[in-house]
Amino acid sequence: MKNSTLATLLANTTQLKLAAEQILLTPGQHNDRIYVVLSGRLRAQLNADDTNPLALFGAGECVGEMSMFDDNQVSAYVIAVTDCELLAIEHKEAWSVLNRSLEASHNLLALLANRIRATNRTLAEWQANAQSYGALNYVNSVTGFYNRHWLADNIGRLILRHTKSLQPCALILLKVDNFGQFAAGFGRLGSEQAQRSLAETLQRYLRPNDIAAEIEADQFAIFLPQTGSENASSIADRLMEELDQMVIGSPSGDAMPPVMLLIGVGQPQPDDTLDSLLARTPPLRRRTNGGCTH
Repeated sequence: MKNSTLATLLANTTQLKLAAEQILLTPGQHNDRIYVVLSGRLRAQLNADDTNPLALFGAGECVGEMSMFDDNQVSAYVIAVTDCELLAIEHKEAWSVLNRSLEASHNLLALLANRIRATNRTLAEWQANAQSYGALNYVNSVTGFYNRHWLADNIGRLILRHTKSLQPCALILLKVDNFGQFAAGFGRLGSEQAQRSLAETLQRYLRPNDIAAEIEADQFAIFLPQTGSENASSIADRLMEELDQMVIGSPSGDAMPPVMLLIGVGQPQPDDTLDSLLARTPPLRRRTNGGCTH
């Protein structure tokens, strides 16, 4: 790239610093900059609490360029792995350089080609390991939610992340108090339909970063990141109002009995395990499709 072109570009950039674990980009966010890593390391991931990043970016690499090409919102989290120094280039300045410099265009195309190859390798690895991931049995086949094994293995990490960043988190516990009625009256298919309907309703209501798990056939746990106890109680109340409207159809198409739910809200402590957290989160308040009793 010509020195004059480079000088023009650098004159219209800003430098910023990120602390480790600080979020740079969030899904759904509008982004009008390309960020070049000067020092440190960034990671990209689909969910805020993912343990396996989609990609890592070191010095000389950049993020945010896809928003420039398709003018869409950010599709993944970009988070600092370590303390980072970044160079922020506005998209209009980047376009100006690309229009004037063939070398800059070639360099960007080479970068994107490498990204595509890396993505293909990742997809191939995921496909090759699909059976082994399934063997971990971390997902409930009826609801599609994480199960108790996953939550038990990951609750400590989730709590630790919030403890380190001095942010609150909460847990909502839902119990279907009359679950046996579905199994006794409608058999296995009926009880699974009740589980599935409840899971679908929860999925529609929950925020993108909330994590739902089915810990027993009749119990669901919802981890609420960056949520204090008062806000968690309000979320629980609104959630129960949503569940009040739920109608479950039997496998034959007939309406099934209303679900009677018990709900509890817990505040995780730094040394909690799943068992200790559940023990402190008894689902005491009862709610049914017809209303609420205590």
